[in-house]
Amino acid sequence: MCKKVLKAGILAGIVITIVSFLSQYIVNLVWPYDVLSLGGMRAATDPIMLLFFAHPGVLALAMAYVFEKTKGSFKGDHKTAGKKFGLLMWIVVSIPSAFLVYTSMNYPIGFTVNSVIGSFFYMIAAGITIARSME
Repeated sequence: MCKKVLKAGILAGIVITIVSFLSQYIVNLVWPYDVLSLGGMRAATDPIMLLFFAHPGVLALAMAYVFEKTKGSFKGDHKTAGKKFGLLMWIVVSIPSAFLVYTSMNYPIGFTVNSVIGSFFYMIAAGITIARSME
């Protein structure tokens, strides 16, 4: 089980990183913002900012672990099960987070749009990646 979860988590972390960079690029074309200049962010030169870039990997490993424990609940092939799992994770993780930031912080609308739309795509892609690698 550990090897499967680790493999799925690493692959999904790569997918999350790629899809989130793509979605941020696309959203920035319409609603430009600089995430490193937002209030409350540390300076880009701060060594602790490396943890900011660890987020996709940590998220993916957590998702892989949860999928391993719940995969019997998702019927269908790996693509269908992965989509369902990714959608569930988007609803449980991303939507509340985006709502909290939108209602409590004065961040640009592009940040919120990317938090909702970008995470939708990377959660679905990560769910499919995890389900496929755990077949």
